[in-house]
Amino acid sequence: MGSNNKSIQIAEYLGTVILLGFPAVENLAALHHISISKLMRDFKSMFQTSPYLYFRRLQMEFAEEHIRKTGCSKKEMAFMLGFSNPANYTLCYNRYLRNKQEESSNERGDDDLTERNHILISQFPLPVAMLDKNMNYLLVSKQLLSVCSLSDVDLIGKNFFDLFPGKGTDLDLLKRRVLKGEIDTLAGDYDFYIDGTLLKSTVNPWYDDVGEVGGMILFVTTY
Repeated sequence: MGSNNKSIQIAEYLGTVILLGFPAVENLAALHHISISKLMRDFKSMFQTSPYLYFRRLQMEFAEEHIRKTGCSKKEMAFMLGFSNPANYTLCYNRYLRNKQEESSNERGDDDLTERNHILISQFPLPVAMLDKNMNYLLVSKQLLSVCSLSDVDLIGKNFFDLFPGKGTDLDLLKRRVLKGEIDTLAGDYDFYIDGTLLKSTVNPWYDDVGEVGGMILFVTTY
C-alpha cells in the first residue's frame, strides 16, 4: 500500500479519536504498520504538518462547529476535548481562529492576483495565450484574438487545437507531442499559417506553486 494511502488512513483515524486524546506516535505507527520516521516524513509531505498539529486542527474545527450549534462554554469545550487546563484550550482555539482568518485573507489575495493576471494578459499589447496542460485556453490577449480573427469568440476553457485557425507542419507536431503527453518537451519556436500569412510563435512552459509544469504560454512574435 502506498505511503500516501497510509497517511490518509492515519488522518482519517485521527478524526475518529478527537474526543479521546492524541494517541502516541509510536502507537499510530504500530497500528498502521509503518516506522515512526516514515510516518512523520510521509504525513508531513502530504499534509504539510505533523500528526499532532493535524489532530489539534481537527479538534478546533470540531469545537468551532459545536460551539456554533450548542453555545457551550469554553470550559465545557475544554473538558470535552480533554484539556486539563481550560486556559491551554483557549490559547489553542484562539490560535486556530487567527490562522483561519489569515488563510482566508491569503485566499482573497490569491483571487485578486488571479484577476489582475487576467486583466494583464487580456490587455497585453502582443498576441499571447496562456494554456493548461491539456492545451485548453486559460487566458488570451485581445491582440491574439485580433490576429487570429477570433475577436467575437470566447476561447476560455476551449481547446487550442479546436479553436486556433493556424495550419502547418509545426501545428501538427505540437499536437502530436501533446497527445503523447510530452508536455515537458513543447517549448520552442513554431511557424503557423493563417490564410497564407506566417505567424512565428514561441511556446514556453509556465510553472505552478510547487514548481511543476502547469501548462504553456504561446507568444506570436511575428505576424
